[in-house]
Amino acid sequence: MEVSVKLKWNKALRFNAEVADGRAVEINSAEDMGHAFTPMELFLFALAGCTAMDVVWILERQRQKVDNFEISARGIRHKEDPKYYEIADLEYKIEGKGIRKDAVERAIRLSQEKYCSVRAMINDNVNVRITYKIRDGEGQEQTFMYADHSSQEPS
Repeated sequence: MEVSVKLKWNKALRFNAEVADGRAVEINSAEDMGHAFTPMELFLFALAGCTAMDVVWILERQRQKVDNFEISARGIRHKEDPKYYEIADLEYKIEGKGIRKDAVERAIRLSQEKYCSVRAMINDNVNVRITYKIRDGEGQEQTFMYADHSSQEPS
């Protein structure tokens, strides 16, 4: 599958970015905040969006009734150029009656290890730390840390 984008310089460090079917977004530099997104912000959107779609899809296939879903992403950047993300923190919030912890853990694992294309691109170059919260129908919320089993050393 081929994907193509085109950027057209607007002014200063602002660009109009467009895909072939005409959908567009404006991007800018960190020095011109408040008018558009920076490429690094869009990267966090891409990471969060990719895994969010996977997790919801997998939970639905596991017959988990998701009433609300939210994901937050926070990136910590390298201090010197190039200022890439060294760490990406993801926090999933899943709400629904009877949502099982093992189902959520499996959905996150499959997203991180198999399905999320954005995650695969950063693979071992970015430390992705994951927490997830499950809220049942009565409003009880539990917080869990996700352990990436693929990168753990055998004990």
